[in-house]
Amino acid sequence: MDFSGLFPDNRETGETRMRQCQLVMTRMLKILDYLCNKHQVEYFLTGGTLIGAVRHQGFIPWDDDLDVGMTRNNYEKFITHVVPELPDDIFFQNDKTDANYPSCRHTEARLRDKYSSYTNEGKKGNGWHEGLCVDIFVYDRSFLPNNFFIILQNKLLKLLNDSRKRAFVLSWISKHAPFSLVYASSFIQSFKGLKGTYVKPKEINHFIRVKFEDTMAWIPESWDSYLRRQYGNYMQLPPIEQQKALHSKNLPDPFNPCNHKDILHWKKSMEMQHIS
Repeated sequence: MDFSGLFPDNRETGETRMRQCQLVMTRMLKILDYLCNKHQVEYFLTGGTLIGAVRHQGFIPWDDDLDVGMTRNNYEKFITHVVPELPDDIFFQNDKTDANYPSCRHTEARLRDKYSSYTNEGKKGNGWHEGLCVDIFVYDRSFLPNNFFIILQNKLLKLLNDSRKRAFVLSWISKHAPFSLVYASSFIQSFKGLKGTYVKPKEINHFIRVKFEDTMAWIPESWDSYLRRQYGNYMQLPPIEQQKALHSKNLPDPFNPCNHKDILHWKKSMEMQHIS
């Protein structure tokens, strides 16, 4: 598959460093969307990216990552069918593909751009790949509709320190619990402000296509109830002092990779393309 022709990497056209980073992530979303549609894997924009789609028809202007969600069954299909077809410049990250990536961390899996970094090459990072990312939140229908108990359950599951064991336990709960359950993801782990929330089954029964930057993406048809439960008045912009990137103190670098074995160098890549 000629992804460079189908979805050209236009990061150099961004007028600011933040915009350059967002162009990188938009391209990864286009590739994810293309392959998911090809293999009938259902995904949806979630979190701040969903707010961006609804409020800005693209990124929240200061956002430095991109969030998608999928149910456990779709995630397993994603690993089987989509991951093998990813282009060479995208690294699929979970605790099996990246030895240093902690199991059951806030985000179960990520797509990482190999040319870029949140932590510059040569600097001491966390040991795992830190290229610009698309976060993949995996939702299991294995939780009570209560933020406190969701967070407590995730903290206990984290002690298993293995994503496969965690998935097995969640699957068992989903099949055998004698009461109604909702979807939640392992990123809900902080009691601070009880920021985490859940998704009701009816809220992700149907999806619709909406504009996101210069492409289209899937969002839940019942996005309003989900966002209001998690963020309140999500259409209102936060105070100016809160309008800043969350992944790093400094802006990510779209042209220099992190300190990891699975990286590529933008300048060298461009030189090779010019020669060919």
